[in-house]
Amino acid sequence: MDLHWSSGSVVPLTSRSSEIPEDAILQLVEDHRQLGELCDLLECCADDLPTLPPAPVVEKICGALRELYDPGEATLPPYPDVTRMYDTADPLAAVLLEQVQARHAADATHAEDLADALRGSLDIAERPSPNMLGYMLRCFFDGCRQAMDCEELAILALARHRLTAAARFSLTESLRHRAGRRRSVLS
Repeated sequence: MDLHWSSGSVVPLTSRSSEIPEDAILQLVEDHRQLGELCDLLECCADDLPTLPPAPVVEKICGALRELYDPGEATLPPYPDVTRMYDTADPLAAVLLEQVQARHAADATHAEDLADALRGSLDIAERPSPNMLGYMLRCFFDGCRQAMDCEELAILALARHRLTAAARFSLTESLRHRAGRRRSVLS
């Protein structure tokens, strides 16, 4: 998986241009789709506990998780850093940016802890209990899905009128897709 982690920085929301580049939003949504696939895989792993996936699958998962907390090994995301572009005098923008950054930081920490636990699961002596591993998996994929929602909602809230129709549609469809999956799971 080639995941990009935006570190809470996705697109310019208060730059001087009147419209946010559509390709930046589309890339973000594609990155979120790939991250959602990782979350789905991890949810299947949690559901199958105490049985663990085969070692090659664990290594693939650990590689994808490593991309999330060790950006030195992944390519830089194609979208610009928004921390320099927000109007710090806007309290809504400041709070939303703090939320996005905090969620990404928590996800990166969970990703690192989970990768360590999964690597340890390959050695019987270091294997965490199924309950502990299940909890760690759920913390990661639930938090990660919430972070994606928060990030997309923040963009819609702060830049709705500066987005192209296609970018707005892509963001709302991404949110609708994840919300629909949650509803089907709860039914």
